Amino acid sequence: MTESNNPPISTRRGDDGTTTLLGAGRLSKADASIVVLGDIDEASSFLGLARAEAAGAGADEISRVILDLQRLLYRVMGDVAMPQEQNFIGESDVGYVDDALEEWRGRTDLPNEFVVPGGSRLGALLDVSRSVVRRAERSLVVAGYAEGHTDALKAVNRLSDLLFVIARNADGRHDLSRG
Repeated sequence: MTESNNPPISTRRGDDGTTTLLGAGRLSKADASIVVLGDIDEASSFLGLARAEAAGAGADEISRVILDLQRLLYRVMGDVAMPQEQNFIGESDVGYVDDALEEWRGRTDLPNEFVVPGGSRLGALLDVSRSVVRRAERSLVVAGYAEGHTDALKAVNRLSDLLFVIARNADGRHDLSRG
């Protein structure tokens, strides 16, 4: 085996079912805070898949907004990982999501009926991302982050709405996905 300048990836400290959370010491991997972090990480990973699809499809504007949303989710993770610290998510982040939601809503033909995901590959990936963001939002509430981190909760709540609208934009006018 060759030596590497890369940092070690496996510390093996989590083999006992615990992990370290900044400022909280060792916690069970089943702790509500760890579940939240995992759900947000999964949402960001699915958004990464959607971003790669958007870039490959020439949807550069969608790709850019997804990257911004992934960065927002990382800051939400900072709020969760360091709850005693000053919040990383504030009113400006909620405003960013609100503004993006209105911008995309204004240029997207939104259906009045139920949408079955799958009108396009990119739209479907965004819908999966949206559903994982919704799970992360529920996890935030279960873990007690509705108090003290209201801007993070607002941003995540509205993020799922934004992803719905961007997914419909990506789908275009694929009538087969409606009804």
